[in-house]
Formats: sequence, structure tokens, C-alpha cells
Amino acid sequence: MALTTTAVVDTALDLLREAGLPGMSMRTLATRLGVQPSALYWHVPSKQALLTAVAERILAAMGPVDPGASAADDLRAVGAALRAAVTGVPDGAEIVALGLAAGATNPVADAVEGACARHGLGERAPGLTTALTAYVVGLSLEEQTHHNLTVADPATPPVEFDARFEQGLAALLAGVPA
Repeated sequence: MALTTTAVVDTALDLLREAGLPGMSMRTLATRLGVQPSALYWHVPSKQALLTAVAERILAAMGPVDPGASAADDLRAVGAALRAAVTGVPDGAEIVALGLAAGATNPVADAVEGACARHGLGERAPGLTTALTAYVVGLSLEEQTHHNLTVADPATPPVEFDARFEQGLAALLAGVPA
């Protein structure tokens, strides 16, 4: 396989799916790609840049969200798509939080802006983007951390994250027309 930025990001994502963030080092990535670690830096300037690219790939998995009957339906669908994308990769919430802090493109912004425009709430799009992204990534981080704790200690009390997600999303969207 030719060493390209796409190959580096694809392989990093594969490593994350196999071993989570603790198992994804630049050295491990280079070994998997059959190159010296220094070769990676021709394609990504730092591990931070690599994780930002991986975050964008995770976020891209959201895909388009079909318009709903109401603004609240649209925003629920955006939240559900974001949660599925973020929790679909071990430690995905941590990586996405890191990537967003570093300037990764956030497709939630376009999805929320579109929903708000369709329902006459355009001025609320920036705040709803921030609130929805922070809520979903934050709860997903808690969910993935809880999962990691239960692997380490099976006696960890269970938590029903699907119900918590729905309840929190309902509270967050309480002021949005249904």
C-alpha cells in the first residue's frame, strides 16, 4: 500500500477500532504501515493533526440527515446521527472532542443550520450547534468511559445510556418547536 495521508488516517482508525486510543501510537501506526515513524510526518505534521483528521473521519460517518416534520425532529435526528458516529469507534468521543478543540470541521453545524433554516430558526443555529455537539459528545464520552470501566471491573453498576440520551435530548430541545 502506498503511504498517503488517506492510508495513514485509515490505518489509524483501524488501530483505534482494535485497541482504542491507548493502543494507537505513532510508533504502532508506523509499524502497521511498514514504515519508520519519521515517514508519517510527511503526511501528518503531528499526532494532534492525525487525531484531528481521524475526528473528521468519525464525524463524516454521520452522513446526511433526512428532514423531519419539525425542527425538534430534525435536531433529534442530528443528535442521534452524531451519537452513532462518535460511539461507533472506541474512544471516539475523546478523539472528536480533541479534534473539535483543534479545529476539526464539525458537520453538525451544517446539519443544524439546515434544520433551523427550514423551520425559521436561523438565528438559533449557532447556539443549537454548540449545545447539541457538546451534549452528545459529552454524554458519549461518559458512555465510552463507563464501558471501559465495566471491562476493567465487571461489578461496575450498569447505566442505561439510551434512555439518558433521549431524556437529555428532550430537555435540550424543550424550547424548539415540535
